[in-house]
Amino acid sequence: MFGKSLMRVTGKHRRIDTVDSARHSRRAFTLIELLVVIAINAGLVNAEGPQAKPNIIFIITDDHGYNDLEATDLRDEVNMPNVHRLSTGGALMTQAYCTAPQCVPSRAGIVTGRYQQRFGIDANGEGPLPNSQQSIASRLKTLGYKTGHVGKWHFDINRGTKDWMRKSGYQREADIPVSVVNAFKPQGFGYDEFAEGVGARVWSNFDVNGKRFPGQEVNYGSYENGIHKKKYRIQLQTELALAFLKRHVGESKPFFLYLGFYGPHSPLDAPPSLTEQVLSLSALEAKGYDHSKIRHRKSHNYAKDYTEAEVRQQGLALLKGIDNGVGEIYQLLEKNGELENTLIFFMSDNGAPLSVRSWDGSVNDPWHGSKGIIFEGGSRIPYIVHWRGVIPPQVFDKGVNTLDAGATAVAVAGGDPASDPMLDGVNLTPFLTGRDKGAPHRYLYPRYMNTASITQGKLKFMRHENGEELLFDGIVQHDFSPGSFPLCLCASVPLCLIRHGNLRILL
Repeated sequence: MFGKSLMRVTGKHRRIDTVDSARHSRRAFTLIELLVVIAINAGLVNAEGPQAKPNIIFIITDDHGYNDLEATDLRDEVNMPNVHRLSTGGALMTQAYCTAPQCVPSRAGIVTGRYQQRFGIDANGEGPLPNSQQSIASRLKTLGYKTGHVGKWHFDINRGTKDWMRKSGYQREADIPVSVVNAFKPQGFGYDEFAEGVGARVWSNFDVNGKRFPGQEVNYGSYENGIHKKKYRIQLQTELALAFLKRHVGESKPFFLYLGFYGPHSPLDAPPSLTEQVLSLSALEAKGYDHSKIRHRKSHNYAKDYTEAEVRQQGLALLKGIDNGVGEIYQLLEKNGELENTLIFFMSDNGAPLSVRSWDGSVNDPWHGSKGIIFEGGSRIPYIVHWRGVIPPQVFDKGVNTLDAGATAVAVAGGDPASDPMLDGVNLTPFLTGRDKGAPHRYLYPRYMNTASITQGKLKFMRHENGEELLFDGIVQHDFSPGSFPLCLCASVPLCLIRHGNLRILL
């Protein structure tokens, strides 16, 4: 009735038709990888990895649209070879969802492995993260891991958490005891080492050189006589992540790193050192981006007045900075012989915002919608799982979500996510190694404020608090060739609208 998906995942180096799922397995395998897969399926090798407890890294991008990986780039604009190496060497998840299309609720799900609506976080400003919730980091710490957090956290007490302050009896932030404030920072949720921050000021107990000290604010604008002052935020987060990794690679105790890159999220202020690595403004103008007039005015989101072409260039530059960081992390792991013993999840917290006041230069093609809306554009995200020698290269087109990262991490660490009532994700290892040919989920439940949805396979049902109900078939009915551009970006095809019990066919 609903037909097969006609979407083609395209990139600079490959093209995969999802009409024929059998073609997904037709990827180039090295002899070693092929033998590992055969051994796993024969039960001769532990599918949980070469060692009992692998290292685990979560790399979370911020407001990163579905189009903007080399493997899914319909516009031929993205330059991210290091992330592309993860996707071609691992599992590219083409139907992956966040649990909410906004930062705080989505990240609350990622950090805890639980649908955030279960504990009352539906939108930004509804924090802090309740300390009644157990994080993935705290679970892994119990299982013997050294845990670290770098970058964006977004769950602590701040000016936006006024409801919590009122309910807790505090009139001002200054009235809150330091011990209470710290309880909602990463160290309160199982992170041994932390460098929390989205700019030059970082709440940290270690520095970029690996030096350890009690938790304190480090201002890299002036730290060590200002030698770090010119480092862009993505570079600083990369160096802090590397400092954590350098201390722990090769140790007998495995590590877990949560790296929250603050990009391509605004502010759009990428330095020339990054914009020079991506498409020029003339090249973007030739692709159809307007460069003749100002569309995006200087604000807290934009460092200056920008044209459409300049905003796209900024978004691509921020993604390039992230890609450079991923490359440095990959090289460090490879140099130390840790790639075969490290499970890496790369995923966005939600889709890109698209309004004239908030567009971050990222693109959600081919999906309709944006950050803040649970249409596919806001909730369908870039998502890669990489574990050299264990997860074979593949395109995985069954529905998954960000909660599965936590459940998978607990499973490979020796825990049992299926017996944990506080975990809503699924261990993806059996599905990505071929032991289980089924779908990880029967249903997925993205939700945001006054709109909820249920996704089953390619079908998506949405309900708004006003009683409006929508049913979509999430297919793309266009033949997307490399470098081509779809005429219709509304790729979730509406099947029907159900309003107050009355059915109206839209086709």
